[in-house]
This record gives sequence, structure tokens and C-alpha cells, in this order.
Amino acid sequence: MGKKKDPSPVSPSPKQPKDSPESDSESTPTEELGELPASLESHPAIDENLQKLISEEEREKMEENLDLVVCYLEDIGIVDMNIDRKKLIIAIPFDYEEFTFLSHIVLSPDWILIKTSIFELDRLTESSLINLFAEVLKGNFILNSVVYSLDPENKSVWAQADVPISADFDTFKLNYFSIVFAIDYFMKNISGKLQMKLKSTAERKDFKGSESNMYI
Repeated sequence: MGKKKDPSPVSPSPKQPKDSPESDSESTPTEELGELPASLESHPAIDENLQKLISEEEREKMEENLDLVVCYLEDIGIVDMNIDRKKLIIAIPFDYEEFTFLSHIVLSPDWILIKTSIFELDRLTESSLINLFAEVLKGNFILNSVVYSLDPENKSVWAQADVPISADFDTFKLNYFSIVFAIDYFMKNISGKLQMKLKSTAERKDFKGSESNMYI
């Protein structure tokens, strides 16, 4: 299958949104989570959603993965990021043209999951949603190395790239900036075509505390 010519990636100029998740474990008091499983008693600050999904060994591996990804982001030039060591999630305001999108990097034992909210679904009619989803599926077929998705709460269309933790820095960087291609394609071939107004997602208050679905 022939490849669509991708736009030249533009490095984002990250800036911290006022309502970005405030969850750094160093500045946030530890929440009471009740009795922990015996295998996780050594991590009293562990997020309750992670308790259900990982073992202590996996937790330790994910903490190492988090440190690796932070180093990768710093090498790329990302200086403005909110690191949540309790939930093992990094929140980054991702600038592209006049918009700022909220991007999350979620760690698992074997994967780095890059998820960026690019379009809100509120107040769309059923016919508009059908047209939007049809165009999004076409984008998944056309684009390389990026996937559009819908969050379980039906709030937004996301662009995501999943990177194996074994990948080297260059592969991580390529996948991180593939989000640029997803946003650019969405702006030029989907939202404009369907006359749907694009706006920044980084300052949405309802994203705060909703990261649990990102573990899926």
C-alpha cells in the first residue's frame, strides 16, 4: 500500500496549562487507600487502580521505565511535564499551531503508551458522530505509526502511539512526534472537512483525576 506523504514534524513548545493534573507525589499528600495486598505493602502510596493490575515486581519495573522515559523526554527538549510517580503517568501540554493539547504518557511493565486528547465530543449530533468516526477510521487506515481512539467515557477522540519499552531513543522520539502527524491530519482532513471547530484540550478540568482509564 502506498504511503501518504507526512507533514514535516514541528517540535512542540510545551507550556504548563493552569488546570493540568497536579499529582506529583512529592507535593501531594498520600491518600488513604485501605489495606493493601500483602505483595504491595512496601508501596503504601501506590495508586489504587494500579493495585488491581500489577505485582510488586511489575511496579518496580514500571518505576524504572518512568525514569527512562523522563530522560528521553528531557533529551528531546521537553522541560515542562507533570510527573505523577504514584500513578506512573506523565502529563505534557502539547503545543501545535494555535492549540494546546493534553498529552499523557502512561507506563506499563512492557509498554510506553502515548495518549493525546485532540477533539472533544460534547454537543455533537448522532449523525455528526457517525461522520466523525467514519473519517477517523479512514485516518487509521491511511496514517502510519499512529492510531485514533475514543476514551471509555466517550469524551474525546485521542491520538495514541504505543512504544515497546525495549525500543531505543530514536524509536521513542519518532513515535512521540507521530502525534504531530495525527493532529495535522485531523485538522486538515477531518475537522475542517466536517466543519467541526477544533480547540485546545489541555485546560479541560474534567481530565483531572480521570487517568484511571488510561491503564487499560
